Amino acid sequence: MAIFYYNPSPYGVASLKGAQQEAAKLGIQLDAFDGNNNPQTQTTQIQDAITTGKYKAFWVWGLNDPALTPTINKAISAGIKVACADYTWGTLDQQNTLTATQTCATTVGQSIGAEATNLEATMNAACTKAVGSSHCNIAFLPGLANYPTDTVRINSMTAYYKAKPNYTFTVMPPGNYDQTSSQGVAQTFFTAHKNINVFATFGDQMAEGAMTALKLVGGYTPGQNIQIIGYGGAQEIVNQVKSGQVYATLGLYPASESVLGIQYLDQALQGQSIPNLVNIINPDTHPAVIDKAFLSAHPNFVPDWNLEGGLGTAS
Repeated sequence: MAIFYYNPSPYGVASLKGAQQEAAKLGIQLDAFDGNNNPQTQTTQIQDAITTGKYKAFWVWGLNDPALTPTINKAISAGIKVACADYTWGTLDQQNTLTATQTCATTVGQSIGAEATNLEATMNAACTKAVGSSHCNIAFLPGLANYPTDTVRINSMTAYYKAKPNYTFTVMPPGNYDQTSSQGVAQTFFTAHKNINVFATFGDQMAEGAMTALKLVGGYTPGQNIQIIGYGGAQEIVNQVKSGQVYATLGLYPASESVLGIQYLDQALQGQSIPNLVNIINPDTHPAVIDKAFLSAHPNFVPDWNLEGGLGTAS
């Protein structure tokens, strides 16, 4: 089998490690290809993998599904089983709601539309904690400029808050899903903005970078005069939710998705029936929102990954 994953970020590495762990368990030779956030690189990698004739199955974290579809169709025509990670394979509109597709033998992930809605609800609750019913200033740090899934969620949240005069929603320059880059962006932003009540982002590694920046800037104390919302459910941020430094993080499950993707591909190659669609979100083991209330109710919750790219552990 081959895994084609997004990038060398902690999230990307955790998706790789989950796949490697399951492949080793099942006795599968798994080759890995890092797209490094470049859709054309990923397309070339998949085309080359098809040409080798070496692979029976592909586990794909698509960087640009519409552009990649012709290449994936070539893989399927060559008899290769293809499973798809994170979102519905197709256009951004199609990704809003997790839906089965004929392109993928199985899709394991969640709905982009629900992610934006969950973020809005979490930011609103954090605002209530920060300022009660007073006006709330929210700063949001996206990952990549013009990255399709970032863009659709940012546009949705911007439209939502535009209709709510009690909130100011400011989109910061992108943090590139990188802790160091995010620290620099946040340091510049918070030096110039002293009135932010809630900070949120698309990545826990970016939240960690921003919190380092807040210490350097001064005047802000996470969990006290600014509420922090991460995204990913990484071990370190979950620990900070427990301590009260972080208000909440939203759940992403790269390792768990990969375990299921490899498992189902193996079953499909053995002629077994597999589910065409798996929503990774469930209220007990893979929640959409990880806050103090959830952690109090689920003391044995194990995060899926950590900011070093490793797999999570109970703490």
